[in-house]
Parts: sequence; C-alpha cells; structure tokens
Amino acid sequence: MLGSLLGDIVGSIYEHEPIKTTEFEFFHPNCHFTDETVLTLAIANAINRAEGYQANIRKFAKEHADVPGGFGNNFKFWLHTGGEKPYKSIGVGPAARVSPVGWAFENLETTLIEAEKTARATHEHPDAIKGALAVAHAIFMGRKGSHVAEMKSEIAEKYSYNLDLFLDDIRHQHTFDSTTPTVVPLALLCVIEARTTEDAVRNAVSLGGDSDTLASIAGAVAEAFFGIPDALKQEVLKRLPESFLNVMAHFREYQAAHQ
Repeated sequence: MLGSLLGDIVGSIYEHEPIKTTEFEFFHPNCHFTDETVLTLAIANAINRAEGYQANIRKFAKEHADVPGGFGNNFKFWLHTGGEKPYKSIGVGPAARVSPVGWAFENLETTLIEAEKTARATHEHPDAIKGALAVAHAIFMGRKGSHVAEMKSEIAEKYSYNLDLFLDDIRHQHTFDSTTPTVVPLALLCVIEARTTEDAVRNAVSLGGDSDTLASIAGAVAEAFFGIPDALKQEVLKRLPESFLNVMAHFREYQAAHQ
C-alpha cells in the first residue's frame, strides 16, 4: 500500500507540468499527497474496521475535502448529492485506491471479490471495475512471489490489456487522460520496464498526463514485486498526517493477524 502513496506524492506536482524524463528530483520540496492517498487510506480503514467501503470513502473524502489538487468533478458531484449509488464513470479512481485489497486477503478469489466491491462503491462502468481488479490481481501476484514477466502474461490475458508496448514509443505522444483503459495498462508497463519501485514511479512521472495517478498505481504494483527501501518509506511517512499513519499502523496489524 505504501507504494501507492509514494507514487502519489512524487507525481503530485507534475500532473499539469509534464516533464517527459525519468531524470528529476524524486521528492520535490513542493510534493504532497492528493486524493489518491486519501481514498487509498479510506479503503485500508474499511478493511481494518470491517466496515463498508462506500461509507469510508465518503467519510475520508469529506474530512479531507481541501486536499491539494482536489477530487475529480464526477466524484465531487457523487459525494455531495448523497454518495450512495455508483455512477457510470470510466475514470481510474477505483484502480488508484485499491492497493490495500491486494495486500489484505490470502487468496485471489477473495481479493478480486473485495476489489470489485471497492470499485462498485462509486463506479459502475465495467472498465473502471476491470481496472481495479487488474491492479489488485497484479499486487496479489507480486506479494505471493510471482515474477513481473508472469504478472505481465496473466494480466494481459485475463484483462485484455496490451502490455507489449514500450514506454519510449509512448512517452512523447501521451497527453492527459484519466480513463481506466489508458491509465492502468500504462502504469503496469511502468512496472514491467522497471527494476525497482523508484524506477517504476520515475517511469510513470515521465509519461506526463495524470502523473500522480499513474505513479500511484505503478508504485502500488511495483512495491509488491520490488519492495521499498527504508529511506523512501521515511520520506513518505513524514509527509502524512498522524491520522493516516494510524490507519497504516492498524492495517499492518490486520495483515499480521490474518496472514
């Protein structure tokens, strides 16, 4: 889960300032967490407390309504008009917040069932749901010892994503796009071409576009395969409020008790 927060923070300042290179200051002085982190922690809190995903999404979003960068317009409309029925959005939000599910459950079947629940809390478009399933599936494979090549093959086949592309062929033509069919495969490609979680996040930021979301998903998946060095963990943790740190501590306790 920390990889998602790492990518979100690092990518936060480049969302509307694309740099198209992997060579940049990794933790810029102005970087910060965004809505991706808020809603990822909402999912983790729901798991910690065995509570509904939708209720926690609403709670965390309202408590952090002033998060830098804000929430997407469709999400804000949903939130402020009741926040009960999902909306038919193809946006990538469910895939960006699903990482705790990939770490929380001990079999793939349960992981995918729970991932779908987290998506349907707000979104009902099949592609948005599929993206959340694919990200949770990839994380589950990584934490269970699969190699990246195995993940690439299985995710491409099961979810019909084209993962035979190369970032160098995409980077300079990619523009802002926050739809699931675009963002999830690109984020997975960032992991496929990486050797470390930092590499994956750098790859994601270098694509430009919705950089914090791309980097959040890439970081989430990469963590499961490559881990995160302690130095990077500490840089993430010091940028989070105490309430988020508490959720993360309880999530680690949940994992220890259920695995």
